[in-house]
Amino acid sequence: MMSCWDILERRARVDRDKAAEAVSEVRGKISEQQALCDRTREIAEQYQKKITATQGAATHFGDIQLYRTSLKQMQQAISYIQTQIATLEMELSRKQRLLTQAELERQKYQKLIEREKAHIAQLAAHREARELDEIGGQLHYRKTKLA
Repeated sequence: MMSCWDILERRARVDRDKAAEAVSEVRGKISEQQALCDRTREIAEQYQKKITATQGAATHFGDIQLYRTSLKQMQQAISYIQTQIATLEMELSRKQRLLTQAELERQKYQKLIEREKAHIAQLAAHREARELDEIGGQLHYRKTKLA
């Protein structure tokens, strides 16, 4: 027989699993953005090296200007990606709080289920003890009647 606590615990478990999935999804997005930021930084470093290398040599001014423009674009991209990561981290924090709340709710129902099972076992033990007492009393009564 399924009690109301079992049903509520099952719902809480489903909610907890959904919250855990949402946390995992946001973590994945953060990881992707971090990888993108790292790759963009590498490209920006390459442009910086090219600018440094071409400044000493007799190079066309247009080349240096192109590298500087590209470097500035990469720096803007890095700034944008970092903003995205910060936004995702705030979202992750919020979703982790929801996950914690969902898990606490599930644990609450789990404890109520365990308490109910213990209560049922205690009632069964009392009933069994009463039945044994009755049998013992009947046996004692029969023995005294036979004696």
